[in-house]
Amino acid sequence: MHRPPISVVIPCKDEEQHLAACIQSVLGWADEILIADSGSTDKTLAIAHDFCTAHARFCRLIQREFISFGSFKGWAVNQCRHDWVLVLDADERMTPALRREIDKVLSKSDCPDAFLVGFDHYYLGYRIRHGAWNHKVVRLFRKSVANYDAGAIHEKVVVSTGRVGILQGRLEHWTCTCLDRWYQKKNRYTTVGALEKWKRGKRARLWDLTLRPITAFVKSFVVKMGFLDGMGGFLVAVDNALTTFQTYLKLWAIAHPRTAELTRGSSAAENDAFAHLPKRSDVTFDTGIGADSSSRVELAHS
Repeated sequence: MHRPPISVVIPCKDEEQHLAACIQSVLGWADEILIADSGSTDKTLAIAHDFCTAHARFCRLIQREFISFGSFKGWAVNQCRHDWVLVLDADERMTPALRREIDKVLSKSDCPDAFLVGFDHYYLGYRIRHGAWNHKVVRLFRKSVANYDAGAIHEKVVVSTGRVGILQGRLEHWTCTCLDRWYQKKNRYTTVGALEKWKRGKRARLWDLTLRPITAFVKSFVVKMGFLDGMGGFLVAVDNALTTFQTYLKLWAIAHPRTAELTRGSSAAENDAFAHLPKRSDVTFDTGIGADSSSRVELAHS
C-alpha cells in the first residue's frame, strides 16, 4: 500500500534567509507545497514566486493578514488539497530519515490520525537536543479530524479522535543563526505573549520578574539536562530566562501608567484581537508579525 498524498504547509513572514532551504527539503517528496505568507517585506515573496513558477503543478503561494499563530496556521491548513498535512516552519528542514519514516507509517491502514515530531535545534551553530526545547509537537495530521486552535502564540493542534502516534525521526530547526534577527523575533513574540497573558487576566508581580527567570534557567539547564549540550545548552537556558523576564516586564508595563513607550509597529489585526482590553496610555508594543507593520497595539490610560 502506498502512502496517501501529503500537503506541506510552510507559514512564513520575512524568511528570505530560510525559505528556499525549507522548500527544497520537501521538494520531490510532498504532493503539494503551500507557502502561506502573512505580509513579508523582504525577498520572501520573490523566492516563493520563483518556486511556484518552476513547480506550478504542486507549489502554491497563499497570503493573508496575521491575526494569531493558531488562526493563521489553521486557515492555511484548510487551503490544502490533501487530507494529510505536514506543517513546517520556514526555519525548519525535513530530513531524509523522517521522510522515509513517514512514508512507512502512513502506508499502514491502521495508522493514527496525527503524529508527534521532535526536533534537532541549532542555536548559533550548537546542536541542542536537551533542555527546555526538548519536546515533541503534533506536526503531521489529518485535517479532517485535526487542526490548530486559535492560540495567539502557543498554538497547538487539537485531534478530535485522540489517536496520536509518535515519530522517531526529527526535524532540523535552525532557530537562531543571527542574533539581530533572533532578538527582533523574540521582541515580537514576548509582546504577543504578554498581551495574551493580560487578556487571560494575568498580572505581573515582583516574583514574576525575579524568580520566574531564575526558575526558567534552572529548569532548562538542570532539570531538563541542558548541561549535556555544553555551551549551547547554557546559552539556550540564559535565552529562556531573558525571554521570561521580557514577557513579564511587558505584562507589568501594561498595568503601570508612567511606563514609557516601549516599541512601535504592529498589525491592525492585533488591534482587533486585543480591542477588548482596558484602555491605557503610554504603552505601545511591537508585534511586527502581521501584514501591516505600521499600525500599533496601543493600550491607553484612562
